[in-house]
Amino acid sequence: MMRLWLIRHGECELTAPSDEARLLTESGAALVQKMATRIEMEGGEGPTRILSSPFRRALQTAEFFAKAWKTEVEAVDWLLPLVEPSQVLARLSERPETSLALTGHLPNLGLLLSVLLWGLPPREASIARGAVLQLEAESLSPGAAKLKWVLNPGVVS
Repeated sequence: MMRLWLIRHGECELTAPSDEARLLTESGAALVQKMATRIEMEGGEGPTRILSSPFRRALQTAEFFAKAWKTEVEAVDWLLPLVEPSQVLARLSERPETSLALTGHLPNLGLLLSVLLWGLPPREASIARGAVLQLEAESLSPGAAKLKWVLNPGVVS
């Protein structure tokens, strides 16, 4: 059984020297902190590791959750915005962990979510900035996952 948490980065700057360098805004960081605190207060077992896009806003978001779950963040380039879900699933299948959080962007996370829940072809699913979703899957096959819960930022703001 694989447990996955999908986390979209929080609200970020609109301008920066590059897309990769965009940081969370002050309000975006505050909201992500609230989300991580809420997750921590709920208790339950968290992921053994958080994998994150190497973009700054995703890494910042991942760090808030790493503190809450008392785990580490690992940057991986296959969580960049335009990476195909098939590549993400292939990389996940190489991992020894059975409990992972993925922090990243749209359309990547939305497409991955749709493939895991509804199968192929990928459809773009929307995930709010700062939202957290938990999935469980017997395998990393298209359509094999079940959505366990969603925590949207509007609940904690």
